[in-house]
Amino acid sequence: MNRENKESNSVNSKYNIPLEGSLGLLALGDIGLRAWRKVKREARDKNKSNEKK
Repeated sequence: MNRENKESNSVNSKYNIPLEGSLGLLALGDIGLRAWRKVKREARDKNKSNEKK
């Protein structure tokens, strides 16, 4: 397993990523920002699908 996948998996499995973000995610750098953006995108997509119903 390469380093990036290992770090990404550990971030997703051990840290609850809040929609608002956090300094902890910023401290993780690019990996934290990617994880936060993913959570934001999923929440936005979920809201869009709920609005269409």
